[in-house]
Amino acid sequence: MTVAIRYQTRNGNTEAFAKEIAQVAGVPAEDVKTPVAEADILFFGGGTYFMRPDKSASAFMESLDPAKVKQIAFFTTSGGPEAVTDKALTKIADEKGIPVIGHFHQVMGGKGMKILGSSGGVLKDNQVQLVKEFAKKMLNA
Repeated sequence: MTVAIRYQTRNGNTEAFAKEIAQVAGVPAEDVKTPVAEADILFFGGGTYFMRPDKSASAFMESLDPAKVKQIAFFTTSGGPEAVTDKALTKIADEKGIPVIGHFHQVMGGKGMKILGSSGGVLKDNQVQLVKEFAKKMLNA
């Protein structure tokens, strides 16, 4: 089974989750500038910014070839409870005919969230545990 991990991040939060998934999957986490050659499972993550996914996340999804990517597991982050990035990216996957096998969403608040220059990408122990459990579940699906 081939696995790929791609992410879009502005503040480091989604990248931090991607790196945890990479530890479980045994493959590198790479940003959206790296095309996917082939993947039975693509873990793809992005953030929600003002109720929308980043343009680079949407463009990456639009670039996917359904003949090369068999299924997707999303992991997304936001500063609030909205999970609109999940919905927007799922819509693109559906239009391409790429099945979405799971979603992992985390609201980033307080420690670990970058706002106005503070450092992002610091995960709490329970967040690390949850994302690793998600990765294992997706890999065993």
